[in-house]
Amino acid sequence: MRRWEELRSEFDKRGVKVLTVSTDHPEEIRAERHLHGLQATMLSDPDLVVTDAFGLRNHGAHSAPPGDDTEALPIPASVLVDENGRVLWLDISENYQRRSPPEVVLAAMQKYLD
Repeated sequence: MRRWEELRSEFDKRGVKVLTVSTDHPEEIRAERHLHGLQATMLSDPDLVVTDAFGLRNHGAHSAPPGDDTEALPIPASVLVDENGRVLWLDISENYQRRSPPEVVLAAMQKYLD
């Protein structure tokens, strides 16, 4: 998530707000927030309500760390949503350990917001 901070000036220029959605509980997010170095609103979605609303539930093998009681995890994705809640762009990761680089997100902002 630190890589999104590389785009902070681009986000600010366009009035883009960064939100993250995680299956972590709020207490976990608060305790570990400083580790990410991200200036974003971090949302807790342990029941995958938001994840399911975007159709991003990983129906494959359970890939949570040992001891994690989460039944499923989200598919890593970046979503650009306008002020009306309309999805302008969706980038879905093929590998849960890799996300698209900041340049891909910047190109989407340039295409859909400029």
